[in-house]
Amino acid sequence: MKKYLTIDIGGTDIKYGVINENRKLLYKSITPTNTHLGAKSVINKIKVIFIELSKEHKLEGLAISTTGVIDEETNSLLSPPSIPDWNKINFRRDLEELNVNISVENDVNSMALCEQSLVENSNNLKSLLAITVGTGIGGSFFINGKMHKGHRFSAGECGKMILNDKGQTFEEIAATSALVKSAKEVYPEIENGLDVFKLYDNNDEKIISIVNTFYKNLARGIANMIYLLNPDHIIIGGGVTNRGDKFLKELDYHLDKTLLPFFRKSYKLSIAKNKNDAGMIGAFINYENTFLK
Repeated sequence: MKKYLTIDIGGTDIKYGVINENRKLLYKSITPTNTHLGAKSVINKIKVIFIELSKEHKLEGLAISTTGVIDEETNSLLSPPSIPDWNKINFRRDLEELNVNISVENDVNSMALCEQSLVENSNNLKSLLAITVGTGIGGSFFINGKMHKGHRFSAGECGKMILNDKGQTFEEIAATSALVKSAKEVYPEIENGLDVFKLYDNNDEKIISIVNTFYKNLARGIANMIYLLNPDHIIIGGGVTNRGDKFLKELDYHLDKTLLPFFRKSYKLSIAKNKNDAGMIGAFINYENTFLK
């Protein structure tokens, strides 16, 4: 059974694992990204991970998921995240000494590849939309079973949509970070979304208002995507979805209030199943599509 290294580079942590050709993670771990040390440090960390795991596993290739817009033809970053010197990175060139095939995909696209593969009859869907809601908001979509990347590989950047006359973007008003920021103005001790929803579930009136505004903004952005794409299926990932069915019901309520009647319930709404592993699995699916088919 052939084995591969798959890596999901995030702003805070790098998740990595050994995966086999059946898409099963045989081993996984996590390490700080340490973005303040710059892109070269991240590249060196990938090399060390590959070399160390190669002592126990014969690694046939390297699959990478990362933030930013990826040129799939050159494996370089066209629109890099806020990591010093990241705009100079070309993964294929900078990791050449590992002497294996390397594939690179955007992190939301990787999540989407993973989750799309789990949807029943996914290749027969006319349109599928995947969204992640976290520190920011990102999107990816499939048309007739094929991911649509656009003219310069950046299709799906829905977090950058401008949603009000103040010039605020979708992610500025509807990401989990925006929810936490608003909640901290009332309760400075709040640290994360879990704290917010704990108060919400305990019927704190101040927090109920803040959470309802969050859902209203999230529903507005998703409604725009529904009007544009008319998806059969919408998959949502990110920490906020840990609320499970509660999250789906709460979001669905606000979507029904936002959408015109014709578009209500015109799609299936579900939560990403693989949670933190989706980026790694999706990165490997991109590797499969690039080198193994």
